[in-house]
Order: sequence, then C-alpha cells, then structure tokens
Amino acid sequence: MATTTVSVGSNQSIATVTPSSASGSNPYTVAFGSSPGSNAAVGDIVTMDDSANTGTTFIYLLTGISGSDYTLKYCSGGSGAASPTSITDEYGDQQDAVFKRAFSTISLFEAMVDDSSPSYWGSSDDVVGELHSDSTFTDATVTFDNKQSLSSVKLSVNSDDRHDGTAESGALWKPTANSGHNQGILRIDIDNMTAEWLDISLDSLDSRNTNKAIVLAGTNDENIVRNNLLHDKNGNPGNTGPFAIHGLGTGATTDNQYVLNNIIYNFVETSNDSLGAIIFYSWSGGLYVYNNTIYKLTAQGGNKDAIGIRFGNSSTSVSYIKNNIVSTLSASDDKAAYLKQSSSSTAHTANNLSDTTTAATWNAEDMGQNLNDSTALTGKSLADISFVSTTGGSEDLHIDEDSDCVDAGADLGTTSGVEIDINGRNRDSQGDTWDIGAHELATDADTTGAAFIMFVD
Repeated sequence: MATTTVSVGSNQSIATVTPSSASGSNPYTVAFGSSPGSNAAVGDIVTMDDSANTGTTFIYLLTGISGSDYTLKYCSGGSGAASPTSITDEYGDQQDAVFKRAFSTISLFEAMVDDSSPSYWGSSDDVVGELHSDSTFTDATVTFDNKQSLSSVKLSVNSDDRHDGTAESGALWKPTANSGHNQGILRIDIDNMTAEWLDISLDSLDSRNTNKAIVLAGTNDENIVRNNLLHDKNGNPGNTGPFAIHGLGTGATTDNQYVLNNIIYNFVETSNDSLGAIIFYSWSGGLYVYNNTIYKLTAQGGNKDAIGIRFGNSSTSVSYIKNNIVSTLSASDDKAAYLKQSSSSTAHTANNLSDTTTAATWNAEDMGQNLNDSTALTGKSLADISFVSTTGGSEDLHIDEDSDCVDAGADLGTTSGVEIDINGRNRDSQGDTWDIGAHELATDADTTGAAFIMFVD
C-alpha cells in the first residue's frame, strides 16, 4: 500500500514562491526561484491560481524534498494534471505557488479520512496526518469512526515538532471547550489506527465536562497509542471522573490493542469520583501495556478509587503488562496501581513498579489476584524512582541515573514500536538494557530531546 503524509497546522501561508523549472509528469520535480524556507514540509499543499485560464485553483501535494527540488503530486484543479510551470496569468506570466498546511485543524484531517472521495490520497493508502507546532491545537474532540477502505490511519507529529518528553515542548493539543462528558478529546473507533507523539493537555479544562484524553471506543483491532504526553486534568468533570486512556469496547479474542511508552500525570478529581490512567476493563482480546509512566492520580470522596492500570475482566482476555511505573496514588478507598479484574483472565506481567502509596493487594507484584510476580518492584518511594522533577507546573518525568528503574526492565522486542522511548531513543538498535517506564536513560549527548523516528509496523 502507498503511504501518504499530509500536514496539519495553522500556517496557511508558509511561502509564496515562483516555479523556475519542472520535470517529470505527475508527480513533477519542481525548482523555485527562491526557497520556500525551512517551514515547508512533506505533506503540505501547494496552490496555484489559474482563474485567468480555467477559472480554478490547481492544488498539489508536496510528497518529497531533496535539496532545492520539490516533488509535487497533482490533486485537483483545471481539467487535469498540469506542470506547475505551465500555469500562467492572463498575460502569460508564470503564476506563483503558495505553500500551506494541508489541514488547519485536526478535525478537518479527520473529515477527509471519513470522506469516500478524498482529495489528497488514494482510497486504500496508509495515511499519516502530521501535526506541526504552528500554534496550539484547540479541537475540543475529534472522532475517527470511519476510514472507508484505507489500510491504516496515523495521527502523528512532524519529527521537527515533537515533544521532548516534557509538556508543551512541541506541537500542543490543548482544548478550551467541552468535549462532551465521557467522549474523549481523541476518540478512536476504527481498526488500524495509531496515535503517537501527541501532547494533550487538559490544563484549560478544569471547569469543563471533558474527563477523558484518549478513548478507544469500539471493538477495534490493531490500535496503537504510543509516545504521548497526557496530563493536567484537575476538577469535577461530571458523574464520571477523569481517565487518561480508556478502552470502552470488548473486542474479539483475536483483536489487539497496544499502549506503549506514554507519560500520564496529574489527573485529579476534586468532587466525589474515582479515576484511572489506563483502563481496559472489558477488553476480550490481546492487550499490550508496556513501558508507560504514570504519576499522581487523585480520587476524591468516600469509597472512591485511584487506579493506574485496570485490565482483564473477560475470561478470554490475554494481557501483557510489563515495564510500567505507577506512582503517587491518593484515594479514600482502593489505591490500585495494577488491577487485574478477574482470576479467569490471563495475564503476563514482568518488571512493573509500584510505590509506597499503592495498597499491597494491588501492587506490581499481586495486581489484585495474588500473582506473586517475582520480577516486580514494589514499595518504592519517589526518591527510588528518581524523576528529574515533580515540581507542579514543571514536571519532568524522565528518570535520572539514581533511579531504581535503570536497567531493571524486560527486553520487549520491537512489536508496534515498543522499543522507541519517549525521547525517540531506539532501545533495540542501541543495544540498551531496558529501563522501566517510558524513558530509557542514556548518557549520550546525542540522545536528549526529540528524535526523528520512522516506525515500521
């Protein structure tokens, strides 16, 4: 299947430049009299006004950049594909080309995913929507519930605009309006969708009914949620408390869901509700929850629970829960770092960590079912975990060299990109001894900050 990348961002006027030469026949290799600049990226569209001749605007998709050559694929306009150098004004002079993002909002990207006649990609493509940090995304809720015949959909972030493992360090999704209670800011109800490198902040939603960051809503297969930052919900959203990642569907026994290398923190209920970080209570298929870091979950009210990872109610479910950190739980009732719901389900656990705030029944070793996992790290303090910073407003949940998590994880291979840590470090190709949590500590100067990663699934 072909892979088509499209850009998502508010910059609708990246550059206006004049084509100087073109070769090829759709796609065209085009050079310009002056550079479109470093903000131009694969996935942008290029528009050229042809109102003087055909009464339309030609639209091309930028599919490649090599030095000063730009590869443009005709999408629409005129009576068919035409070379950009053939588009002139009424005097026969070469028309300018305007570079802009393909979509100004995430919602508009989703609308074309839902379109049976998409403009920018083929009907069976693997489609990648890449966010750019032109400005903050404020889409209140975006629901992917139809992908037509597309092979897969990925909502990602351009490699130059990815977070570095700390909040608001890259492209930011920070809604200010209600998403609808129990809806989620990002709601996924299609197969074969990946959500990665997103920084979703709920910090402007304390008084709003939004209570969930990412919801996997259906009985879908091969959904991947990885390398995201989900953080800062404080308040009373309604009759259900906050959740970071919530799987609602049951799924078939052959369906799989993957939750990998995410950092989740500061989900705080303030008025009589329980809450959770990664919740797949009803899932009946395969569930892979690997190398996530969860910090500070606060429930409020009588008989209310704070739950880190909840899974395994169905007797057919097979859950793999490995290399996770759950820390700093507060609740009047159950403080469950890990909750395997039913003894009839199957769980494979290894090298998870829980801290001193966790009730012994639901720590990394027992998970509510007396698993007696000898590889678990339990009863750890914040000092033992040794995050870089837990200061409110400037949290940095990377671990440092003093952490008990260093070299304490299990090698989990390369399935679905699990080897890529929150900074973009490839644990597999670097030959690392795996750490617990989303961050793989490395002393190399060249591994700090966000890195370019191409996932191959």
